[in-house]
Amino acid sequence: MSDTIQTKEILAETLKLLTNKKSFAKITIADITKTSGFNRQTFYYHFRDKYELLEWIYRHDAQQIFDHHISFENWHRYMAALLTHIKQDKTFYQNTISCDDTVFKEFIFSMTKSIFFLAIDALDLHHQISENDKNFYSEFFSFGIAGVIGNWVKTDMKETPEKVASNLKSLAQDSEKLAYERYRESYKIMKEES
Repeated sequence: MSDTIQTKEILAETLKLLTNKKSFAKITIADITKTSGFNRQTFYYHFRDKYELLEWIYRHDAQQIFDHHISFENWHRYMAALLTHIKQDKTFYQNTISCDDTVFKEFIFSMTKSIFFLAIDALDLHHQISENDKNFYSEFFSFGIAGVIGNWVKTDMKETPEKVASNLKSLAQDSEKLAYERYRESYKIMKEES
């Protein structure tokens, strides 16, 4: 493991440890450096601020779960695994998200948008959907998923991770079927008119 990754991981673990003791909003760079044993210069060499460190933690945690084999067909299983991880690290996630959920929602959004874009692209067999529309549809689903997951964390994670992932999968599949049927009807009408 490189020194850079090791340093980032130590800073990440330090921030997680500190969120067990105080609100993320009140944690300072000085708190992180004092607890980790690093100086401010080392912190700023790796991260601009605590929000960039927070984003790195979210992405790093997800990278331990997700891999390059993720697809529209299996994304819900990866999502269940990520939600299980989040629930295991409940204090950290609830503390950081309750202070400001922007970084978390942006992370979930960017992670899911590419999956939905690829799914929509795969359904568009006759290339009838514009790039703008594909972006719009994938952003729509991604914002929804980010909102649902953020709300799940904020409301004490009452549903099991598997149930949340299953609900998201069902919604996506139902929407996919509806969109496909709508597309088939439009394509059929277009063929009849030509």
